[in-house]
Amino acid sequence: MAVIPEITCRRCGSKYSGLRTRCPKCGAPRMNQPTRVPPTTASATPRTAASGRAAINIRWQFVFAAVLLLALILAVVVLVASNGKSNGSTPANNTNPNQNVPIYVSADLPTPSPSPEPTPDASPTPEIQSLAIIFITTPVKDHSMTLSRPGEIFDIDLDVNTYPANDDLVVNWRSTNEKILTVNERGFITVVGASPNRTVHAGIVAECGGLEDYVTVYIPAFQAAYLKENLYDPETYDADNLEWDTFIYATPVPKQ
Repeated sequence: MAVIPEITCRRCGSKYSGLRTRCPKCGAPRMNQPTRVPPTTASATPRTAASGRAAINIRWQFVFAAVLLLALILAVVVLVASNGKSNGSTPANNTNPNQNVPIYVSADLPTPSPSPEPTPDASPTPEIQSLAIIFITTPVKDHSMTLSRPGEIFDIDLDVNTYPANDDLVVNWRSTNEKILTVNERGFITVVGASPNRTVHAGIVAECGGLEDYVTVYIPAFQAAYLKENLYDPETYDADNLEWDTFIYATPVPKQ
């Protein structure tokens, strides 16, 4: 009999049935990880330059191992020979072997310096090949979204898809205009400013593993009526010179 897996909600930590697409407690969407198989490396393909270099490296590794083995055998032979020689050549006239041995007290001995603690190796940054911002488990189309439903301005939940998938990756989120949009470290964005006379927009940028992706969020004028405090400042809003215009982004993960 098959067992239905349990899913742990990434927002509130509750467990729920794998048949559900959203958490019944907080409503957070379930995130599906991509299942693409990483491509074969170039060194695994025969008759390529990478394959030839790999074969040369293997031969040098065998040579290096043989040299180490020979050095170890020679060291053992020298050690055995030196022990045998010292055991059979005890001087006959040395009746008191401790006669000429100097005696030291603890005050004469140097104080040993404490051994420095080894510096821990820095954890390598996981490498990813692509990064894409998603909304409700789906990549954002054309890097833009419009808040068209009245009052749809609080806690919009964004997330990222990476390839290869890794739950331990740290994603850094930021807004290009915090007088219009704010975003926290988990990808929740909130509208804090809107113009009552025009549609305004700001960008949300996600950075992870050296790659970046963005989404432009458009806020229609009617959304301004739902804000208790409006931080919109026309003097600091420049719709024609947003900072992500000069970015170069990786290709998002294709839809499976």
